[in-house]
Amino acid sequence: MTLPSPAPVRPQLVALDGGCFTGKTTLATVLTSQLGATAIPEYADLAPLPPYPPRTLDDVHAGLDHLCRLEQQRADLTRRLRTDLVLFDRSPLSCIAYQQAIGHLGVPADPHYAAGIFTDAVHAGTTLPPDRYLYLRLPRETVLARQRHRGPVQPHLVDPRFTAAHDHASLRYLAMLPDDRRLILDADRPVSQLAATAAAFLATPPASPVPVAWTRMLDTSHGQLRTPAPYRA
Repeated sequence: MTLPSPAPVRPQLVALDGGCFTGKTTLATVLTSQLGATAIPEYADLAPLPPYPPRTLDDVHAGLDHLCRLEQQRADLTRRLRTDLVLFDRSPLSCIAYQQAIGHLGVPADPHYAAGIFTDAVHAGTTLPPDRYLYLRLPRETVLARQRHRGPVQPHLVDPRFTAAHDHASLRYLAMLPDDRRLILDADRPVSQLAATAAAFLATPPASPVPVAWTRMLDTSHGQLRTPAPYRA
């Protein structure tokens, strides 16, 4: 009698999220080298991003559908990998927080559609939820200093209204997760220290259930959540 082959075990999927110039790609590169992980590029490295500003909600929805298809491509690639750890440069959390943030700039936005489409994709099995999150934060003055060094981005991405709202939305969701599912990092520390802290966090397997429903970040009143503090070794 031939026993069926065991189902393949997918790698641990860790999302690196945060604003522009926080060093997500740099940290992913270091962790890839140190931990033998595989890094999956962010959406903008796979295909052009939706144009900004969107003119209508139809434009918003079309852009989010495009991003969800890119997320499906990243999930398909992850399933084919033979590695224990995969690092996603950005995740659906960034897309949803982006929608909440541009709503503060007076342009069409639909965070509910964003949260719904990505949550539904996980439930349908077409995308994969991150097992854990590394979220990088920077003081505004450091963001601006790095921008001067690295070059300009679209102005709305460093607008203080956008950055504050993006951080708030992201941290609001992360505050709902158990401590073993998310780590907040002060990204103005040397990357060697950030990598050591992240590696120590990832070395201990989480015991809590895998977080899925991004729709939760839209349904909880602001006053009920504790913003997780950045970890300092």
